[in-house]
Amino acid sequence: MANLLLRHVYKIYAGTEKPKKNAKGEAKKRSGDYVAVKDFNMEINDGEFIVFVGPSGCGKSTTLRMIAGLEEISGGELYIDGQLVNDVDAKDRDIAMVFQSYALYPHLTAYDNIAFGLKMRKVPAPKLDSEGNQVVAIDSKKVKEITARQKKLKKQYTVILKDIEDCGEEESNDLTYYTEKKALLEKRIQEAEADLEYYTSTPVPLFNYVHMSKKEIDEKVQWAAEILGIEELLDSKPAEMSGGQRQRIALGRAMVRGPKVFLLDEPLSNLDAKLRTAMRAEIVKLHNQLKTTFIYVTHDQIEAMTMGTRIVVMKLGVVQQIDTPTNLFDYPENKFVAGFIGTPQMNFFEVDVKRDGDKLDVTLEDGQTVKLELSELRTIEDKYLDGSSHKVYLGIRGENIRVDSEGVKATLTIKEVLGNTTQLFLRLTEKSQDFIVSVPERNALTPGECVNIKLDEKFVHLFDRETELSIMSREYGNK
Repeated sequence: MANLLLRHVYKIYAGTEKPKKNAKGEAKKRSGDYVAVKDFNMEINDGEFIVFVGPSGCGKSTTLRMIAGLEEISGGELYIDGQLVNDVDAKDRDIAMVFQSYALYPHLTAYDNIAFGLKMRKVPAPKLDSEGNQVVAIDSKKVKEITARQKKLKKQYTVILKDIEDCGEEESNDLTYYTEKKALLEKRIQEAEADLEYYTSTPVPLFNYVHMSKKEIDEKVQWAAEILGIEELLDSKPAEMSGGQRQRIALGRAMVRGPKVFLLDEPLSNLDAKLRTAMRAEIVKLHNQLKTTFIYVTHDQIEAMTMGTRIVVMKLGVVQQIDTPTNLFDYPENKFVAGFIGTPQMNFFEVDVKRDGDKLDVTLEDGQTVKLELSELRTIEDKYLDGSSHKVYLGIRGENIRVDSEGVKATLTIKEVLGNTTQLFLRLTEKSQDFIVSVPERNALTPGECVNIKLDEKFVHLFDRETELSIMSREYGNK
């Protein structure tokens, strides 16, 4: 088990050439440096189940791979149990990863697939002299390793100095990034110099690295198979298994290592819907049983909401919000998080709001006005309650809108009966987008009918039209 600390972590992929002048969008990405992860900051506590969620290309898998050591960190620091691991090889980070493709060897049985990593792995054993005492001497292997790391850091430092020199006045953001990276590199170089001085002058206990015994390997494999319920599959090969069974084998291979951290990169994406639900529950049970730190990547917000103790929502390489599932659902900090979390997604309306005594007048795009009780709304920032009209986004989930005999008039376009609920797709005008109302009862409404709806003030969200940030606090009541 372990805690992790990510401080100002960046991942930048170098372009083939400098960006063309005035290049935008994809053209800029192709020609210039592409920032896949930008200024990622987070502290992960021991034993947490953290979920990275976001659309494709948001940087969640890249962040996971940097933690694993499969991608080099372009800037910032990664600590595992207080140890800086930027320069530590993936094999030495004591981390196990479960991939989206399972990555099983097709010619090996389930037993051999689970045991493969243990057979290849070497564990430290004290180096003994002829009298059976542990040898204490200068660790030349460690000295060589630190010297190589120091050389690599100094090379990076030279590149950073050149980047700073090349930065123009218009590239202030780049200059800030390079300056911060320079300071971090100076710190790591100093630490490497201190380590080198220590290991070149101080005798330390030496170890030999040996393979685990067959008995130890067998005990670990049988332990994992019992927990995952796959004892009868140990003699089978991957081609003879279902997707869920292969997933269990991949989990077992990670478990037997006894890692500090489990990393799971969209492990359920290749399974059908029913099996995904079952395996989702199995992974949560596994986490509760092992009490180990789990970091799980998915684009499915339902997986994120049901599995994580905390969720990291990402967009275009930037963290949008880190919070518990319920807080993300109830108190999104911006419009993107509000729309991404929840099924069906939150409805948004472009509205004008204006305070009128103890009420908030909300004017919809078709000119209809709704009066909301300020006392029933979460606290709104004072500048939006100054009596003037302000353009904002109003967000509300479908289950918080009810069909009524009076209220806002809308036209029914589609009706979906889901059994326990009915989803009504409504439209304010012919050119406006549909919004969804979820009602628990069935009804006789048909497409084309006019429907009156009312909003539940307690579940209304307001976002600034320009910044898309929430303008409401988590408390209720407005002065």
